[in-house]
Amino acid sequence: METLPDLPEEILFNIFSRLPAKSIGKCRCLSKQWLNLLSTKQFIKSHLARVKQENLILTTPSHTIRSVDTIKGYDRGTVSRELAVAGRWIASFGSCDGLLLLLNNARDLFLVNPITLEQVKIPNSPVAFNLYGGDTIYGFGYDSVRDDYKVVKVCYHAKQSRVGIFDTFVAMYAYYTKKGFWERLESPPYDYTCPLIPSGAYVNGAYHWVGAWSRDLDCNVIAAFDFANEVFSEILPPSGVDIEDLLHFTIGVLGGCLCVIDAINDTEGLDVWIMKEYGVTDSWSKFSLAVGEYHFGDLFKPLCFIGDREEGEVVLVIEGTRLVAYNLKEGTSMDVVVDRVPGKFVDGCTFMESLVSPVTLCGHREEQASV
Repeated sequence: METLPDLPEEILFNIFSRLPAKSIGKCRCLSKQWLNLLSTKQFIKSHLARVKQENLILTTPSHTIRSVDTIKGYDRGTVSRELAVAGRWIASFGSCDGLLLLLNNARDLFLVNPITLEQVKIPNSPVAFNLYGGDTIYGFGYDSVRDDYKVVKVCYHAKQSRVGIFDTFVAMYAYYTKKGFWERLESPPYDYTCPLIPSGAYVNGAYHWVGAWSRDLDCNVIAAFDFANEVFSEILPPSGVDIEDLLHFTIGVLGGCLCVIDAINDTEGLDVWIMKEYGVTDSWSKFSLAVGEYHFGDLFKPLCFIGDREEGEVVLVIEGTRLVAYNLKEGTSMDVVVDRVPGKFVDGCTFMESLVSPVTLCGHREEQASV
């Protein structure tokens, strides 16, 4: 059996940091030296900084999750593979540094690395408004000040009083992976945080959703919660876009940029806006596409770019059941057929291949998913 090359660690570090995460996982099995080197926090961060490849995750009606490689383009029969991650998954709440925040059919939250297949159950959050019903949205991201990943939960509850006036309650919690427990945060200064189809986006270190000022319920805003400083701010919508009608407005991420979809009433079309420079209102850029007739409450969600961001294609979830690729240059759209995925699926999001371990982050407080 041939011996492994005896190279200085600096050279090995440089070489390995350029490889795909899956290949590095195999190399870890070849020697103890390589395992130790490729498992260090420094190496994992260095590798993450080089990652450019976006992969697509789809959750299906059978509660499985499937991975679709989107970096090299696709034909109209894109191949997918089912991830061997135990659980019956019903929703995804985005990704950060290669980790997914997933919800299973028992309403448990998990952090999952779809490359290493590691998973950790997030402890149940404080009940608060869950006792009374209401709406909840979740976000997941990285806290650069604490060098920690955390899950945020925004709970909204409205209860009609005897005089017909709605009393509204909003609470916000954060789960810190290093601490291993939830903490109550300052409540958002917004009364209404959840549209008919809860949507949000983690971009530029902040989580974004649609809210309404408590002092003026007719004034909706794009609210932003900074993960590092734990403060709220607002992002101005594109000029001329009315975000008062939450039934036709979705927030998402597209190519690392904040994105909003405005489902235009009675036109059977969508306006998709991308904020090319974060926080700069004048950087909003729009393209429109026709999707045919859609129904009340349909889900529209941007997913990823394929090819050039100016003249390539954009993949979107339409009506919660279709993947559509829109050609930016030609102004045409076409349904994307994914092998082994039924015509209808639940949701999707993108992630970067990484070696970040949810088990290590959570101090080995892992729990297995309920199958």
